[in-house]
Amino acid sequence: MSVKIITLGFDGPNRSGKATQCTLLQNWLSARGVTSLIIRGAGSRPGRGNQPGDPKSVWWQEVNHWLHAPQTNQEAWHMTSYRLARELVVWRDRALPCIVRSRGQTGGVLLVDRTLLSRTMIPRAMQNPDVANYLYPEQARLRGRHITPALVCPDLILNLIAPLEVLIARLDPGDVKYSFRQRLIRETSHWFKDAARYLPEPLQSRVVEVDASREVDVVFETVLSVVQSRFECLKCLS
Repeated sequence: MSVKIITLGFDGPNRSGKATQCTLLQNWLSARGVTSLIIRGAGSRPGRGNQPGDPKSVWWQEVNHWLHAPQTNQEAWHMTSYRLARELVVWRDRALPCIVRSRGQTGGVLLVDRTLLSRTMIPRAMQNPDVANYLYPEQARLRGRHITPALVCPDLILNLIAPLEVLIARLDPGDVKYSFRQRLIRETSHWFKDAARYLPEPLQSRVVEVDASREVDVVFETVLSVVQSRFECLKCLS
């Protein structure tokens, strides 16, 4: 049985609501009988096995002990990005289709929390002009196959954008990482506005900017409208 997997990515600065919108869309799909799964597409994942999209992994648990240490260099982040890229391909092309078939369905949706847009942040912070080649250098391989942006880019990326003051207001002052998160937002949030132009040109049209400064349910209405306008098989779901 042929299975169609649609891959939808959510990106944007910290506190733009990526995880929230991922969850809302998954709930909406589940209520309509559509199989979906949320995975991480950039950065890292805990590897604790507490979520379907985060299978238990000793490798990830060990990596997360030192990944955010001051001495961690860009090669460490490359390594985790390669790993997430491989996992994305496996989920999209093998694991999720198997789950969908086992349920007697013909389609499913893979929801990706953070995408190539987030990958552009590190080289820009380092003032590296060669952002496009930084995303997945030649040594990034999947069973001998070069990992490219086109291989792992979602079919649609919803880029959640909100003003600096809105993002900072959403931070919890009691969070032990408050200062770190605030600095990160101040330094990188404006870069998401034009992040799409650092992707290969054929992929840029897959990015749609969404105003994430509004109430959560209003943002979700926009997200749903954009998704349904792009995919006929989801447009028919009420």
